[in-house]
Amino acid sequence: MCSSDLFYAQLNSPMFKSLPYFLKERGFQSPSDVNDCNWQYWKGTSNNLFADLSANPAMANDFHAAMQCHSKYNLTPWPEVYPTSTIVSATKPDRALVVDIGGSKGHDLEKFRLCHPDIPDGSLILQDLPDVVKDVQVDRAISAQGYDFFTPQPVKGARIYFMHNVLHDWPDDSATIILKNIASAMEKGYSKLLIHESLISRVNPLARVTVSDITMMACLAAKERTEIEWGEVIRNSGLRIVKIWRPPQSVESVIEAELE
Repeated sequence: MCSSDLFYAQLNSPMFKSLPYFLKERGFQSPSDVNDCNWQYWKGTSNNLFADLSANPAMANDFHAAMQCHSKYNLTPWPEVYPTSTIVSATKPDRALVVDIGGSKGHDLEKFRLCHPDIPDGSLILQDLPDVVKDVQVDRAISAQGYDFFTPQPVKGARIYFMHNVLHDWPDDSATIILKNIASAMEKGYSKLLIHESLISRVNPLARVTVSDITMMACLAAKERTEIEWGEVIRNSGLRIVKIWRPPQSVESVIEAELE
């Protein structure tokens, strides 16, 4: 069994088994606190999922392997959803080109690099917690940086701030804090935020998205969001949606946002 299979077997199955009992105990109310949800109910701990990953390197390795496999085999590459040539053509010199926040081992930046092989060394910045990126092996176009996205964003005035399947891990209040930290680093009229996530359609939503919605609730008191819900979180962060890039063949969309 590969690392990604181990992650799903060890976590998803018991999480779904405990969820009905947790919800019954809480009066079938949707949880909204990542530190007081089904994860703590099942584990008998005060830690949330990400705290447990930090304390357990083997489980963390399985988690990041699962994320890489999911990105490689299940998802349309984001440069095929969003016109990334517009990023490169309008970049100011000596500025970061793309900052991938919560980017795991860099698989999304590698997709971008392969589409644009002539970009300068170090112009792509991979950010994740220090334990995640400390030994990461990346191309010289990518610079790895330890960073907690609940703290101020250290890279100012980048062309693109990018997040892939990060915000669905967090309830609305936490997602707003994360986005406000990004907004404070953006340059008005130049910087853009790209959020690569699933959207729950109001009519005939995809089963893969609704199952993921339940998974986020079970593990993290979080959720997948509708277009309206995304709009509220983004507006509350001082940003506005420019466009949602949603090709019919892709499960995930790219929400393009900028400073209001």
